[in-house]
Amino acid sequence: MQLSTSEAARELGVSPRQVRRIASSDRIVANRIGASHSISTRQVQALSRTMYRGRNWSEDTRQAALDLLASGATTRLAGSERSRLKMRIRTADPGSLAGQILREHTSLRRAATPETKIRFSPTLLGELGLSAGGGLGVLVARDAASAARRERLGLDDSGDIAVVEGDEQHQKVLEALVLYAFGDARENAAATNWIRVRAAL
Repeated sequence: MQLSTSEAARELGVSPRQVRRIASSDRIVANRIGASHSISTRQVQALSRTMYRGRNWSEDTRQAALDLLASGATTRLAGSERSRLKMRIRTADPGSLAGQILREHTSLRRAATPETKIRFSPTLLGELGLSAGGGLGVLVARDAASAARRERLGLDDSGDIAVVEGDEQHQKVLEALVLYAFGDARENAAATNWIRVRAAL
């Protein structure tokens, strides 16, 4: 389902002008129809879950945060900078973490067949207590766009597979963040708990 700019603004609790600004900054995918935008409900849902305040993290900070969430340690930052990031991760809500880490590194795609979609069931489902099959698929790859083309996944702003740029060592963390942002209510709730546990370590 598609929403107009004013409908999306009402859902997000912001002005239509802010929605247009967010769309022009590529934080959400919006289709232009004449002078207005059409935005999928999945994009609006993800944006409402991942809105955050403050500066965007640098790529080094993003990678260090992924290291800390995946293994509890990082060599990308040292001393007080690493300590501050650890504290930020412990005190941040899952939405802020997802917004900072997934920003500009995630796209939604559509699988050509149900069999294709099943291949991208998140590896984290068992830990989350979810069953495979029906929900959002996730593909994590260093060159996400090329991997999606190889798999013949078409761009779709309300797609059933999230394609994320990232490394294999961070796969579970990225899957949890994507399920938090783009997943249905069950996936979101399960991912929220998993992220909170990882952030507290």
